[in-house]
Amino acid sequence: MAGEELGFGYPVLDSAELEPIKRRMFRRPRRELHEIPRQPPGSVLVFQLGDSYEVLPDTSLRLDAELVVDAVAVAVVSTRQVQREAVAYLPSADPRTCVAVRAVFFCLVTDAQLVLDAGCWDVGPLLSDHLSADPRLRFLTQSTDLHAGWPHFQRNATARLLAYHEMHPLIVAGLTVRLTDVAFEPQRLATLPQQQGRTVQAAPRPEEDGAPGEMGETGEMPMADGDPAIMRNYTWGENRE
Repeated sequence: MAGEELGFGYPVLDSAELEPIKRRMFRRPRRELHEIPRQPPGSVLVFQLGDSYEVLPDTSLRLDAELVVDAVAVAVVSTRQVQREAVAYLPSADPRTCVAVRAVFFCLVTDAQLVLDAGCWDVGPLLSDHLSADPRLRFLTQSTDLHAGWPHFQRNATARLLAYHEMHPLIVAGLTVRLTDVAFEPQRLATLPQQQGRTVQAAPRPEEDGAPGEMGETGEMPMADGDPAIMRNYTWGENRE
């Protein structure tokens, strides 16, 4: 994936702030090539003008173009469909055990300008939030004896998460997201997890009207799950290969 090769997130592969250009009489202002990040195949350049964004209209970069000269920043946005992995942690009945939810999503940018307008420079945190967004799945993980009923829990939780994503897909303007695989795993915690804030904006979700899964309708779920420190090192990507 292009984003992983460059060491950045997705959909923004790289970005740079652009200094104002000094205007000189009888000389057309222009940028220097080193100011613009490298643009790999399958990506577009999006320039920031004040509080708005504008996609470079074609693949030929003109350093003296008005858009390029007047911009205050530039971002390289991937337009390829990529596979992204995400993980979230849900609390269980045992305060020293959580359930790790690991999933694979296919993501595709359909409008780079809208994606940046929505503030989505890296979809990773938003994918993780989506995995733990269903309150009934959170209740299921806390109300189930994971040691005695793990196979039964896995079936119910998988069905629940797939149904929730089908009914309430992750919506980001200019970006399509499709859930393709999911797995659950119990994890021992070195420290109790803490809730962490997110900055990426997603469209508000409608009220849920029910989905498959065996669970109760009462009880409260603690909302502080966050990203716990795992006692043993676990790399899902290596285990999947």
